Amino acid sequence: MSDKKYFSERHNLRQRSKYSEYELSELFVQSYYELSHNKYFEEMIGYSDSWGNWTKGIIANNFETFVFKRLGKKDLVPIDDDRHYSEEDVFDLIELFYDYVSAPVTNQNQGRQYNKETGRIDYRKEYNIILNNYKDGYELTQEGYIRELINNGLEELVDTNHEFENDNDSEKRIHVAKKKFFHYKSDETDKRSAILEVGAVLENLKKTNKLELNNKDESELFHVLNGFNLRHNKPDQKSSYDKDVFYPWIFYNLLSAVDASLKLQRKGIDDLPF
Repeated sequence: MSDKKYFSERHNLRQRSKYSEYELSELFVQSYYELSHNKYFEEMIGYSDSWGNWTKGIIANNFETFVFKRLGKKDLVPIDDDRHYSEEDVFDLIELFYDYVSAPVTNQNQGRQYNKETGRIDYRKEYNIILNNYKDGYELTQEGYIRELINNGLEELVDTNHEFENDNDSEKRIHVAKKKFFHYKSDETDKRSAILEVGAVLENLKKTNKLELNNKDESELFHVLNGFNLRHNKPDQKSSYDKDVFYPWIFYNLLSAVDASLKLQRKGIDDLPF
C-alpha cells in the first residue's frame, strides 16, 4: 500500500493513462487481494488459526448472502480475478468493505485485535490511488461514500465538519446535502435536492437571526436561491440554463454562506469578555 511515484512519473517523463472500467475491475481485485493478504478483512470474514480452527467474523456465516443482503445483488463474492466487475459493482463493494475493514494489531497477551480507524485510513489510501485516476477522477471519503474528485481548491469547504450550536437537524441536513451532491450516483434531481437542503438551513439561520451576513450579501444569497427555478416555479425565474455548470456554482455559494455564518457565530462567541 504505497503511493510512491517511480522515476518516469516523478520526472514528468510520462503521465499515467486514465483507467478504463476493465482496468478498474482488475485493480480493485488486486488491491482486495493485497489487503486480504495483510489481514484487513479478518475481522469481517473470519480466520483460521494455526491448528485449522475457524473463527467466524462479523459476517457470521455466508459471505455471499451477507453482501447480497446489503447490496441486493448476488454473485459478487468471493472476489475473483476471473470475474469482470462493472463500475457500479466496484464502487458498491468498495463502499461496503470500507464499513467493515480493520487493521490487525499484534498483541501477544490478548490474542487477535483490530483497529478500525487505522484500517480505514489505509483502505482509503489504497483505493483512492485507483479511484483518482479513473475517468475524470473519484475519491472515497472519510464518511465512506465515493464521490466525484474535488480538486478545484474547495476541498476544505466540502470536507469541513459543519457543526451547529444546538441544531442537530441543520447539521444532518448539511451532511446529507454534501453526500447527495457529490456521490458518484448523483443525478440532476439529487443535486437540486442537495441545493434545497442547504437552502433550508440558510432559511432557518435567517429566521433565527443567526445568519450574521450583511443585508447586501444576504439579499444576493437568496436571489441565487430563488432566481434559478429551484423552489418556486415563477415566470420571472431562470429555467433554461446549463445545470451542469450552474448547480455546482449555486451549491458552493450556498455552502460557503453556511460556512461563513457558522464562523461568524463562533467568532462572536469567542469575542465575549468571559
